[in-house]
Amino acid sequence: MRIRRISVSAAFAAGLAALPLATAEAQYYPPCSPFPLFWPFCVAGAVVGTAATIVTAPFVALTAPPYYAPGYYAPPYYYRPR
Repeated sequence: MRIRRISVSAAFAAGLAALPLATAEAQYYPPCSPFPLFWPFCVAGAVVGTAATIVTAPFVALTAPPYYAPGYYAPPYYYRPR
């Protein structure tokens, strides 16, 4: 009787462990609404975003490389055999 109780508990725990923690959503949200009155705001947002990218480009070029640049990560603990 005790073995059956342990096996049921183990099966229940395995079932809980197999459940997904978050649901996946594969939906597409367009960058701008298809309603024509929103189009000027979308164009203005694109213009401001492009201008900000152009204005800040010199500062980005002078700063440190991004964290994912080559040489950032430490060398591995072991090397491949030759």
